[in-house]
Amino acid sequence: SRFYYFKKNYGTILGTITETVLRINKNLFLLTLIILLGLFLRIYELSELMTFIGDQAWYYISARDMIVTGDIPLVGITSSHIWLHQGAYWTYLLVLLFKLFNFNPVVPAFFTAFLGTLTILIVYKLAREMLNERIALVSSFIFATSPLIVMDARFAYHTSPIPFFTALLLLLVFRWINDKVWYFPFVILLLAILYNLEIATFSLSGVVIFFLLSGLAKKKKWALGIINKKIILSSLVALFIPLIPFIIYDLKNGFPQTVKVVIWIIYRIAVFLGLPPLNPNAPGETWVTWLGFITELIRRLIFYPSTAVALIILGISFLFLFFSVIRQFKDKKVSISYITIFVSFFIPAVSYIGAKTNSGAYLLIFYPQVSIMLGILFGSKLKNKFFGQTLIFAAVLIGLVNTYSILKNNFNPGTSFSEKVEASKLIIRKASGGNYNVLGKGEGSEHESFTMPYEYLTWWLGHPPSGKNEKLKFYLNGNTDRIEFEKR
Repeated sequence: SRFYYFKKNYGTILGTITETVLRINKNLFLLTLIILLGLFLRIYELSELMTFIGDQAWYYISARDMIVTGDIPLVGITSSHIWLHQGAYWTYLLVLLFKLFNFNPVVPAFFTAFLGTLTILIVYKLAREMLNERIALVSSFIFATSPLIVMDARFAYHTSPIPFFTALLLLLVFRWINDKVWYFPFVILLLAILYNLEIATFSLSGVVIFFLLSGLAKKKKWALGIINKKIILSSLVALFIPLIPFIIYDLKNGFPQTVKVVIWIIYRIAVFLGLPPLNPNAPGETWVTWLGFITELIRRLIFYPSTAVALIILGISFLFLFFSVIRQFKDKKVSISYITIFVSFFIPAVSYIGAKTNSGAYLLIFYPQVSIMLGILFGSKLKNKFFGQTLIFAAVLIGLVNTYSILKNNFNPGTSFSEKVEASKLIIRKASGGNYNVLGKGEGSEHESFTMPYEYLTWWLGHPPSGKNEKLKFYLNGNTDRIEFEKR
């Protein structure tokens, strides 16, 4: 064999190395480079540049208190609707990380960074199963280098795992509608987990409902197959177990997380379809403010230097996918792959437009779909070989420009984590062992979580603020982002 030839002529070590190099597949090599680049962008100077805002610290303190007091929270932070909470799963995960790594505040960011890197591989796997190797590589490269996706992976928050579970959900949905019926309970399980992470992911349920109803209408084997005692029971268990904290909470609080939220979603759909709102004067975003917000996120997601270019790329990729689906219907050669990507993008998009809220949490469920949409645009094999190669070059150029933009902008537009740690150390030094309060003033100080990063960091460093009214007070100024102190 080839290996024995090299071993005989060049020795065992050189022979083994040569054989290993020759066995490396070009596509595997490219995928490895993409994953390494994605990992680098997600962990580069993470200990210094990590974002640490008030809502993050809220979860940190919740996890700390769970460890210290033993009280298990059933829900997480409130959503934009104060009667509705996010799930407590992120708190539970932080508890595990804090127990393993002694409450180190940086560890959760490394966890989400590695989870984000693993998501690159899942996006590749999803695109390869649905389409082909070429599109899978382009899709994973776009996902690995997207500034917004990278920043969210470095952001230790309850929303950070959403792209991972969304990509996994789409993979299992695709396998389910390819006649693998036993994947359906796992689809339900992932929907329940996503709902615990972020209420906004509920729109993905619409994708599953669409496929289920269309499959039943067409009497597809994969849809009819779930009408089975074992699968129905497994699906109910898969739904019930992740929702246990919500159910216990609801029994004591009037069912906001499981019943009222469904009624509210139905009401929002009805309003979107034309029903007059019950409270026309309720505060909300205008189309102008919402469009400004979403176009900024699209810029960060697709092409950091230019909003116009990002919008054009997204628009062309969506139209390319849309007309591909239309053409397939006309030719009666419908691709389940294209339908899956289109539906999983379109239904959540309509839901987000209907919600019209300035929340970036809604966008995380689009990351895998958008990456694959762009992968289809730039990676499809065309009759004109030169044009196809030009599109590949354009995708590589976009990824490299985004990579440069990420590094140039230091990942974090606000106060870095290391600066917050130094400020916390300054507070402790100024306190000189005495009791003190940390208070806020200026922009953002009206929020409960405004001072929580410093409350957690000073606790972690060994001298937390007092819960009583003290003479020595430190003020976090939201207008200048500086620490001010006074003693009365």
